Amino acid sequence: PRTTSAEKLSLAASDTVYTYHCHCTHLLLATTTPLPALPVRQNSLDKAHIMPLPPAPTAHTRFSQEPKAVNHYGLLLSTALDGSAEMMQTDDGYEKRYLQRCGRCNVPVGYHLDWLQFEQKEKSGRREDLVYLFPGGLVSTSEMVMG
Repeated sequence: PRTTSAEKLSLAASDTVYTYHCHCTHLLLATTTPLPALPVRQNSLDKAHIMPLPPAPTAHTRFSQEPKAVNHYGLLLSTALDGSAEMMQTDDGYEKRYLQRCGRCNVPVGYHLDWLQFEQKEKSGRREDLVYLFPGGLVSTSEMVMG
């Protein structure tokens, strides 16, 4: 049987926190799943890594007494989100991307897509539960230290 993306993500997640930097050495990402273990966007030329993001905390989740089992946790750190979307031409037509940039050097390191590109018609605007990270756009802390 084939392993699903969710199963791969769960298997790769651990108590270890992996950190990644921009090529300018600015810390941008912390995740419990190493970047190479994240699912890759297959239907796009950029082959971006797909990283789930946690929901924004609410009063209910903040005071909840029941801890949830979390297989993966990832956060963007010190990135700047473009205020307006860019339209990108794809094999299937166009897609609306909101670029995430390094907070120091302003180089694009990933993007969010718009909900209009997905089946869920009740939502609109930027999709905040996933970020697509450009391959080669980030360097692991261990790679950076080793030079």
